[in-house]
Amino acid sequence: MEYYLLRKKFCELSGRYDLINADLTDNGADFYINAGQMHLDRLQNSGTMQAKSVQLVAAGTIKVYCAGLRAVHRVWIGTTSIGLTELLKVDLAWLREEYAEQLGDADQGQPYYYAPAVFRPFPDSSTSTGLSGYYDIDDLILHATVPNHYTYSGIVIMPPPDGNYYVSILGTFYSPTLSATLSGTTWTQTKSFWSEVHPDILITAALYKLETFYRNTEGAKDWKNALMIDVADLDKDVADQESTQINQIGG
Repeated sequence: MEYYLLRKKFCELSGRYDLINADLTDNGADFYINAGQMHLDRLQNSGTMQAKSVQLVAAGTIKVYCAGLRAVHRVWIGTTSIGLTELLKVDLAWLREEYAEQLGDADQGQPYYYAPAVFRPFPDSSTSTGLSGYYDIDDLILHATVPNHYTYSGIVIMPPPDGNYYVSILGTFYSPTLSATLSGTTWTQTKSFWSEVHPDILITAALYKLETFYRNTEGAKDWKNALMIDVADLDKDVADQESTQINQIGG
Protein backbone atom coordinates (compact mmCIF):
# COMPACT_ATOMS: atom_id res chain seq x y z
CA MET A 1 0.00 0.00 0.00
CA GLU A 2 1.34 3.44 -0.86
CA TYR A 3 2.43 4.92 2.43
CA TYR A 4 0.83 8.31 1.95
CA LEU A 5 -2.49 6.52 1.37
CA LEU A 6 -1.95 4.42 4.49
CA ARG A 7 -1.31 7.65 6.38
CA LYS A 8 -4.57 9.07 4.99
CA LYS A 9 -6.54 5.97 6.00
CA PHE A 10 -5.14 6.15 9.54
CA CYS A 11 -6.38 9.73 9.85
CA GLU A 12 -9.79 8.79 8.42
CA LEU A 13 -10.27 5.92 10.88
CA SER A 14 -9.05 7.92 13.85
CA GLY A 15 -10.92 11.09 12.92
CA ARG A 16 -7.66 12.99 13.39
CA TYR A 17 -7.55 14.82 10.07
CA ASP A 18 -5.34 17.42 11.72
CA LEU A 19 -2.48 14.90 11.61
CA ILE A 20 -2.13 15.36 7.83
CA ASN A 21 -1.99 18.45 5.69
CA ALA A 22 -4.35 19.18 2.79
CA ASP A 23 -1.84 17.65 0.34
CA LEU A 24 -1.67 14.46 2.50
CA THR A 25 1.84 15.24 3.78
CA ASP A 26 2.59 14.50 7.41
CA ASN A 27 1.46 16.75 10.23
CA GLY A 28 1.99 14.31 13.10
CA ALA A 29 0.49 11.04 11.81
CA ASP A 30 3.88 9.46 11.14
CA PHE A 31 4.74 9.56 14.83
CA TYR A 32 1.85 7.26 15.75
CA ILE A 33 2.27 4.99 12.72
CA ASN A 34 5.96 4.44 13.38
CA ALA A 35 5.28 3.92 17.09
CA GLY A 36 2.72 1.27 16.11
CA GLN A 37 5.20 -0.36 13.75
CA MET A 38 7.86 -0.59 16.46
CA HIS A 39 5.27 -2.16 18.74
CA LEU A 40 4.50 -4.75 16.06
CA ASP A 41 8.21 -5.44 15.61
CA ARG A 42 8.58 -6.13 19.33
CA LEU A 43 5.62 -8.50 19.22
CA GLN A 44 7.26 -10.50 16.41
CA ASN A 45 10.69 -12.05 17.06
CA SER A 46 10.83 -14.46 14.15
CA GLY A 47 9.94 -14.77 10.49
CA THR A 48 10.19 -11.51 8.59
CA MET A 49 11.56 -9.65 11.62
CA GLN A 50 14.79 -11.55 11.04
CA ALA A 51 17.31 -10.22 8.56
CA LYS A 52 20.99 -10.53 7.68
CA SER A 53 23.45 -7.66 7.69
CA VAL A 54 26.62 -8.25 5.65
CA GLN A 55 29.55 -5.87 5.97
CA LEU A 56 33.14 -5.77 4.80
CA VAL A 57 35.44 -4.96 7.72
CA ALA A 58 39.06 -3.93 7.39
CA ALA A 59 42.08 -5.44 9.11
CA GLY A 60 42.21 -4.58 12.80
CA THR A 61 38.50 -3.75 13.05
CA ILE A 62 36.90 -5.32 16.11
CA LYS A 63 33.59 -3.39 16.19
CA VAL A 64 30.83 -4.46 13.78
CA TYR A 65 27.61 -2.48 14.13
CA CYS A 66 24.48 -1.40 12.32
CA ALA A 67 21.33 0.56 13.04
CA GLY A 68 18.06 -1.20 13.86
CA LEU A 69 19.65 -4.39 15.20
CA ARG A 70 17.60 -5.78 18.10
CA ALA A 71 19.25 -9.14 18.78
CA VAL A 72 22.11 -11.16 17.29
CA HIS A 73 21.41 -14.82 16.56
CA ARG A 74 24.43 -16.10 14.60
CA VAL A 75 27.55 -14.63 13.03
CA TRP A 76 29.78 -15.78 10.18
CA ILE A 77 33.00 -14.35 8.75
CA GLY A 78 34.58 -15.19 5.45
CA THR A 79 36.35 -14.24 2.27
CA THR A 80 35.93 -15.35 -1.32
CA SER A 81 38.98 -17.59 -0.90
CA ILE A 82 38.32 -19.30 2.46
CA GLY A 83 34.52 -19.37 2.43
CA LEU A 84 32.39 -18.86 5.55
CA THR A 85 33.20 -19.78 9.16
CA GLU A 86 30.70 -19.41 11.98
CA LEU A 87 31.99 -17.50 14.99
CA LEU A 88 31.62 -18.84 18.51
CA LYS A 89 29.49 -16.69 20.80
CA VAL A 90 31.11 -15.69 24.10
CA ASP A 91 30.46 -12.86 26.49
CA LEU A 92 32.46 -9.67 26.74
CA ALA A 93 33.83 -10.57 30.17
CA TRP A 94 35.32 -13.78 28.72
CA LEU A 95 37.06 -11.80 25.99
CA ARG A 96 38.53 -9.52 28.63
CA GLU A 97 39.94 -12.55 30.45
CA GLU A 98 41.19 -14.22 27.27
CA TYR A 99 42.93 -11.11 25.95
CA ALA A 100 44.81 -9.35 28.73
CA GLU A 101 45.82 -6.40 26.56
CA GLN A 102 43.58 -3.77 25.02
CA LEU A 103 41.35 -5.76 22.64
CA GLY A 104 42.39 -3.78 19.58
CA ASP A 105 46.07 -4.32 20.43
CA ALA A 106 45.89 -8.14 20.43
CA ASP A 107 47.68 -10.08 17.72
CA GLN A 108 45.68 -10.12 14.52
CA GLY A 109 44.41 -13.32 12.94
CA GLN A 110 41.26 -14.93 11.60
CA PRO A 111 38.43 -14.08 14.02
CA TYR A 112 36.98 -17.02 15.96
CA TYR A 113 34.81 -15.36 18.61
CA TYR A 114 32.10 -12.75 18.85
CA ALA A 115 30.45 -11.11 21.83
CA PRO A 116 27.38 -8.87 21.96
CA ALA A 117 28.91 -5.45 22.36
CA VAL A 118 28.43 -2.66 24.87
CA PHE A 119 29.08 0.36 22.67
CA ARG A 120 27.71 3.05 24.97
CA PRO A 121 30.25 5.24 26.76
CA PHE A 122 29.41 7.15 29.90
CA PRO A 123 28.92 10.04 29.76
CA ASP A 124 27.14 9.53 26.46
CA SER A 125 28.79 12.62 25.03
CA SER A 126 32.30 11.18 25.44
CA THR A 127 34.56 11.78 22.45
CA SER A 128 37.82 10.22 21.32
CA THR A 129 39.46 13.61 21.81
CA GLY A 130 38.23 13.87 25.39
CA LEU A 131 39.34 10.31 26.16
CA SER A 132 42.63 10.54 24.28
CA GLY A 133 45.20 8.39 26.07
CA TYR A 134 42.60 6.45 28.07
CA TYR A 135 42.78 2.66 28.29
CA ASP A 136 40.00 0.17 27.47
CA ILE A 137 37.94 2.35 25.12
CA ASP A 138 38.60 0.69 21.76
CA ASP A 139 35.31 -1.25 21.77
CA LEU A 140 33.16 1.85 22.44
CA ILE A 141 31.43 4.06 19.88
CA LEU A 142 32.49 7.60 20.66
CA HIS A 143 31.04 10.83 19.31
CA ALA A 144 34.13 11.79 17.38
CA THR A 145 33.81 8.68 15.19
CA VAL A 146 30.06 8.00 14.94
CA PRO A 147 28.07 10.99 16.23
CA ASN A 148 24.73 9.17 16.57
CA HIS A 149 25.94 6.16 18.56
CA TYR A 150 22.56 5.77 20.29
CA THR A 151 21.00 3.98 17.30
CA TYR A 152 23.70 1.36 16.84
CA SER A 153 23.97 -2.17 18.15
CA GLY A 154 26.35 -4.94 17.19
CA ILE A 155 29.23 -7.18 18.18
CA VAL A 156 32.92 -7.31 18.98
CA ILE A 157 34.93 -9.89 17.02
CA MET A 158 38.23 -11.35 18.17
CA PRO A 159 41.06 -11.71 17.48
CA PRO A 160 41.29 -8.54 15.41
CA PRO A 161 41.09 -9.57 11.74
CA ASP A 162 44.37 -9.83 9.86
CA GLY A 163 42.80 -8.69 6.59
CA ASN A 164 39.52 -7.72 5.00
CA TYR A 165 36.66 -10.04 5.96
CA TYR A 166 32.96 -10.14 5.24
CA VAL A 167 30.98 -10.31 8.48
CA SER A 168 27.45 -11.67 8.23
CA ILE A 169 25.12 -11.04 11.19
CA LEU A 170 21.84 -12.96 11.33
CA GLY A 171 19.51 -11.33 13.80
CA THR A 172 16.25 -9.62 14.62
CA PHE A 173 15.91 -6.09 13.27
CA TYR A 174 13.49 -3.20 13.53
CA SER A 175 11.55 -2.24 10.41
CA PRO A 176 12.70 0.89 8.55
CA THR A 177 11.12 4.17 9.60
CA LEU A 178 8.15 5.00 7.40
CA SER A 179 7.86 8.39 5.71
CA ALA A 180 6.46 10.00 2.57
CA THR A 181 7.43 13.41 1.22
CA LEU A 182 5.93 15.26 -1.71
CA SER A 183 7.94 17.16 -4.31
CA GLY A 184 5.64 18.72 -6.87
CA THR A 185 3.43 15.78 -7.81
CA THR A 186 5.96 13.06 -6.99
CA TRP A 187 5.95 11.10 -3.75
CA THR A 188 9.17 9.77 -2.21
CA GLN A 189 8.24 7.00 0.20
CA THR A 190 9.79 4.33 2.36
CA LYS A 191 8.35 0.84 2.71
CA SER A 192 8.32 -1.96 5.24
CA PHE A 193 6.94 -5.46 5.61
CA TRP A 194 4.03 -4.06 7.60
CA SER A 195 3.09 -1.29 5.14
CA GLU A 196 3.37 -3.54 2.10
CA VAL A 197 1.97 -6.87 3.32
CA HIS A 198 -0.20 -6.05 6.34
CA PRO A 199 -1.23 -2.36 6.14
CA ASP A 200 -4.43 -3.14 8.05
CA ILE A 201 -2.50 -4.54 11.01
CA LEU A 202 -0.14 -1.55 10.93
CA ILE A 203 -3.09 0.87 11.05
CA THR A 204 -4.57 -1.08 13.96
CA ALA A 205 -1.27 -0.81 15.82
CA ALA A 206 -1.10 2.94 15.08
CA LEU A 207 -4.67 3.42 16.37
CA TYR A 208 -3.73 1.52 19.54
CA LYS A 209 -0.75 3.81 20.09
CA LEU A 210 -2.92 6.87 19.48
CA GLU A 211 -5.35 5.78 22.19
CA THR A 212 -2.54 5.11 24.66
CA PHE A 213 -1.29 8.68 24.19
CA TYR A 214 -4.86 9.91 24.66
CA ARG A 215 -4.83 7.92 27.94
CA ASN A 216 -8.07 6.36 26.77
CA THR A 217 -7.81 3.06 28.62
CA GLU A 218 -10.93 1.44 27.16
CA GLY A 219 -10.15 2.53 23.60
CA ALA A 220 -6.59 1.30 23.89
CA LYS A 221 -7.81 -2.02 25.29
CA ASP A 222 -10.21 -2.54 22.37
CA TRP A 223 -7.54 -1.82 19.75
CA LYS A 224 -5.02 -3.99 21.62
CA ASN A 225 -7.43 -6.94 21.63
CA ALA A 226 -8.01 -6.58 17.89
CA LEU A 227 -4.27 -6.29 17.30
CA MET A 228 -3.40 -9.41 19.27
CA ILE A 229 -5.89 -11.48 17.25
CA ASP A 230 -4.13 -10.45 14.03
CA VAL A 231 -0.68 -11.07 15.49
CA ALA A 232 -1.75 -14.52 16.73
CA ASP A 233 -2.70 -15.44 13.16
CA LEU A 234 0.77 -14.40 11.96
CA ASP A 235 2.34 -16.53 14.71
CA LYS A 236 0.43 -19.53 13.34
CA ASP A 237 2.11 -19.03 9.95
CA VAL A 238 5.54 -18.99 11.59
CA ALA A 239 4.76 -22.08 13.66
CA ASP A 240 3.51 -23.89 10.56
CA GLN A 241 6.73 -23.13 8.69
CA GLU A 242 8.96 -24.14 11.60
CA SER A 243 7.14 -27.45 12.09
CA THR A 244 7.29 -28.51 8.42
CA GLN A 245 8.96 -31.93 8.00
CA ILE A 246 9.48 -32.31 11.74
CA ASN A 247 7.99 -35.67 12.61
CA GLN A 248 9.68 -36.58 15.88
CA ILE A 249 10.66 -35.00 19.18
CA GLY A 250 14.35 -34.35 19.54
CA GLY A 251 16.18 -35.99 22.41
